[in-house]
Amino acid sequence: MSYSFIIKISFFLSLIFFYSCQDSITSLKDKNIEVIENSNSKFEKEEIFDLSISDVYEDNKIDIYTYQSSSYNFLDKDIKDLKINNYENKYNFNIPINLIYYENSIYSLNLKGELLRFDINTGKLIDRFLIHSDQEKQEPVSFSLYNNDFVVAYKSGEVVKINKLGEVVWKFYNNEILNTPIKIFNEYLIVLYSNRIIFLEASTGNNIFEKIFDSEKIIQSSGGKILNYYNILFFILSNSEFNSLDTFLFEQHDINFDEIELNTTINNLKDQIHIYKNFLVYLDNGNIFHTYDINTNKFILTNYKINNSTSEILINNALISKNKKFIEIYNIDNGNLFSKIDISKILKDKSVLINALIINEKLHLFTDNGEVIIFDKNLSIEEKVNLKHKKINKIYSYQNKIFISTEKGITSIY
Repeated sequence: MSYSFIIKISFFLSLIFFYSCQDSITSLKDKNIEVIENSNSKFEKEEIFDLSISDVYEDNKIDIYTYQSSSYNFLDKDIKDLKINNYENKYNFNIPINLIYYENSIYSLNLKGELLRFDINTGKLIDRFLIHSDQEKQEPVSFSLYNNDFVVAYKSGEVVKINKLGEVVWKFYNNEILNTPIKIFNEYLIVLYSNRIIFLEASTGNNIFEKIFDSEKIIQSSGGKILNYYNILFFILSNSEFNSLDTFLFEQHDINFDEIELNTTINNLKDQIHIYKNFLVYLDNGNIFHTYDINTNKFILTNYKINNSTSEILINNALISKNKKFIEIYNIDNGNLFSKIDISKILKDKSVLINALIINEKLHLFTDNGEVIIFDKNLSIEEKVNLKHKKINKIYSYQNKIFISTEKGITSIY
């Protein structure tokens, strides 16, 4: 082998090494990302994607439904994340447990239902507290902060309020599987079991109201969903029943869903509900959505089908869908496309959308592979960032932080 040939090979390999070690932020501005006309949907010409932020946040009331915007800049190379081993086990099919900053510490729950306290600067475990329970298994499904105490819910159906040392203030138990995180609403804790909704008084744990919704449908392991529009609650029970409730009167709220027939297959894990202003969106089985005007009690869009979608996110006035080749951003008002972008060379086929956040007036899409796609105000891709996290199962934002949870039971804080 000649010396000149060796020099050429060495130079070529050094170039490969140099480019492979570059920062994980990839600029896409010059790659001619093409917005492509959709043969089935029209492009939106009158309305624009809403980049505004509506925080749902109170300093002393935090649950899994809490949202607070963050100004974190994912293009800043100097800012590092803080890793917390909060679950101390793999999640598998369990519901991810969130973190809460409280009195200069970070708190969470592990697989055994123990209360863990971490150092706010290093992320190291400081204390663990055993929470006394009457149940053998203490697998947690929900962790909340309410007026200087924590509220913990277990899959066994038990709900307990504890102080920061894990000491029990009160207990409530219902002999049903609980797999939906508790929602704090005014001074109530809303608990969704498989076929019933219960309102607990947050200060005492007293059962204020409950209603049973009979159904023969199969209970979904992922739990239910719950949202509110002023005093009206809209919720999907874990048996897949969709209902609404007036919390002033504690009576079922009339909602005119007779015009549509919701998919009632065995697996309804991909059903979602979303509220934007006075519009309720029901995403059925991940591929059909309906938009309902709560004020007029009428549908403005029904049975709008999304083709070949592999994952979906609802945010503000948009439904964002990903398939193997495109990200499509639909207007929930009429089904028109705000944007359709070819991502076949940007994201992996099997990447799943986990969440969408508005950060610094830009749309950020997060995938389970740690990819962050940043869109400009015209919904063109501006940057792609690789966070180097794998198997992400939840992303949430409050306390001016962004939390990224993985299936390994570790949460990174930005």
